[in-house]
Amino acid sequence: MNNEKRTQAVTTALQNRIRTFSRIEKAFYSAIIVTAITMAVSIIYLQSRKLQLQQEITSLNRQISDKKSELNNVKQEVNELSRRDRIVDIAGKNGLSNRNDNIKKVD
Repeated sequence: MNNEKRTQAVTTALQNRIRTFSRIEKAFYSAIIVTAITMAVSIIYLQSRKLQLQQEITSLNRQISDKKSELNNVKQEVNELSRRDRIVDIAGKNGLSNRNDNIKKVD
């Protein structure tokens, strides 16, 4: 019973204290609660936005690496097609003579 009376006394004291908060105290605590909620929502929004941007960056980096490998493949093809042996061989098959001053390399 003693424990129950003590709990009841504490509850009554807290209720009296809450009722006696001044308007300034109520406004202050309300402002703190609103600020905490706003900050929580802002943090969640910023984290989700950060994840979206990271996904976009990853996608763009993948596209860049794909284009680089495509460019390297095309450069390799050009190098294979423009080899001197190949050009001389094709020229010979078509009845052209091999004159070194007429062959130029194009980059």
